[in-house]
Amino acid sequence: MWPFEKLAFDPTFGDPAARALAAAGERGDWATVRDGLTAVTDWDQREFYLCLAVEREGPQPWIDEWIKAEPRSALPYLAKGRQQIVYAWEARSTKLAKDVSQDQFAVFFRRLKLAEDALDEAATRDRDSPIAWSQRVVTAMGRQLGIGEARHRFSEAIARDRWNRGAHRNLLNQLHEKWSGQEGIGVDFARQTVEDMPDGSELGMLVPEAYLQHAGRHDEGIDYLRRTGVIAELYAAGGRSVRHPAFQRRPGYQAAEGYFALAFVFAGEFQAAATHLDAIGDLPAQDPWDSVRSYRGFRREVYSRVGRRPLPSLF
Repeated sequence: MWPFEKLAFDPTFGDPAARALAAAGERGDWATVRDGLTAVTDWDQREFYLCLAVEREGPQPWIDEWIKAEPRSALPYLAKGRQQIVYAWEARSTKLAKDVSQDQFAVFFRRLKLAEDALDEAATRDRDSPIAWSQRVVTAMGRQLGIGEARHRFSEAIARDRWNRGAHRNLLNQLHEKWSGQEGIGVDFARQTVEDMPDGSELGMLVPEAYLQHAGRHDEGIDYLRRTGVIAELYAAGGRSVRHPAFQRRPGYQAAEGYFALAFVFAGEFQAAATHLDAIGDLPAQDPWDSVRSYRGFRREVYSRVGRRPLPSLF
């Protein structure tokens, strides 16, 4: 029996600080959420912890209580903005637009407007933070404000934190053909980002992420990822990011490793995929695998292809 049958997604990736913030959000303890977020100075990590604290189904009245208690602080408005984005997509669902009802869209847009208003307040109260601007890229996409507006918000985010992970990934989603209708611009953005980024940056993940998105809408499908040039770019991007000695494995890095692993699987590069799966181990990110069963199946296939069993399970 394979040892990873008991795998489950852990959004905290076993990080004690992340677990404490997720638990505080679950019980509506805004003071602990505030203190935990304030203690984090790295913008990417603060956004990661923020999402853990507020991303759960249904309304979260404790955030409004926080705003009432500390109306001059940016953090509760930032929490409100992110939570309303999640709440908006809960109403819309992940279905294609043609399968979403008008009533669902009405709720979706109403909640996104509440998110936008809260993020505006957050940006006003903390003019140095990139997070509100990064999240406003998401609201621009959802509210269909156009690529120009999304790029403007992205520019505001990276003016505050040049290599902000959230801003780059959010803009890549906006540039996806599903949202922009323009073929290849997401891939171009990913390539340029990797060309310019410092060694060891997590943003190398944009290349496999963009290629996977593009292949999903390309006539060649998976065969697109087996082009010699695409495979070479995947190796180069990995070498500059997750395989570089300067890469820091902070909680959430498993998503970057996951995109490389998945792209290499489809490209038929199983030894490379196994290396990335080794780095993930028993703590996969939900993104890009969707389900534990999916991750388990891909990992079983890859390790069988390279002729070995997985590393010992933590469970």
